[in-house]
Amino acid sequence: MNILTLVAENINQIVGLTSDEKSRVEKEFTSVKITKGDLWIKEGEICDQVAFVQTGKLRVFYNDGSGNEVTCYFVTPDNFISSFTSFLTNTPTTENISAIEDSLIMIISKIKLESLSDEIPKIQIWRRIIAENLFITMEKRIAMLQSQSANERYEKMLKENPDIILSVPLQYTASFLGITPQHLSRLRKELAK
Repeated sequence: MNILTLVAENINQIVGLTSDEKSRVEKEFTSVKITKGDLWIKEGEICDQVAFVQTGKLRVFYNDGSGNEVTCYFVTPDNFISSFTSFLTNTPTTENISAIEDSLIMIISKIKLESLSDEIPKIQIWRRIIAENLFITMEKRIAMLQSQSANERYEKMLKENPDIILSVPLQYTASFLGITPQHLSRLRKELAK
């Protein structure tokens, strides 16, 4: 299965596309390679694309008032990503999206997505579901940071996303958990006992 087919299949699982609709979707996506450490979306730019992560991992983060990078979430293969507020409002983003490792993404521009949505109305349903899933992800993150201890947050991440813990640099994981890298090292040592 080629990489463009994977994008269409992912959308198909959500809204049930015909073979003609899958072909049409595939034509609108373009393959982009991002080297580890490079930014796909940069703070201050207007994001006019949505991407499907084929391989690699991306990190969504912002810079706080003290110049620290705060990780919002990680994006793994077979998931869609964008700076959605910027994408929807056509305003500069406050987020950065960078590759944690060499990544291959499939992108579609906002103009092409709008055209595709007009042509295939089911795409609107897919777009709504993607937005709803992002909302759920962010709501869970806020609840996690406000209601769980650092230890609970780490144990939950170990249970739900062990691949992230094993493959993401310590400072990014610590930032996501809302703690310092030193605190995360202590937690790891305590749990290893």
